[in-house]
Amino acid sequence: MNAQIRATEFRIFSEVHSELRHAMNTHDRRTAWLAIEELRGIQEHTEWGALRARCAAALSEYVH
Repeated sequence: MNAQIRATEFRIFSEVHSELRHAMNTHDRRTAWLAIEELRGIQEHTEWGALRARCAAALSEYVH
C-alpha cells in the first residue's frame, strides 16, 4: 500500500475519531451516528490491517 494513501487514510480516521469523541461528549447523537458509520466504512474498505484494528478499537469505545 502506498505511503501517501496510508497517511491520508490515517488523517481521515483521526479526524472522524475526534469528531466522534466530541459528539459523544456533547451528546450530539446525529453527529455521533454519522461518525460511527464513517468509521465502519473506513474499517470495511481499507486494505491496511492496522487501521482496521484502530477503527475496531475506536468503535468499541462507544458501540456496545
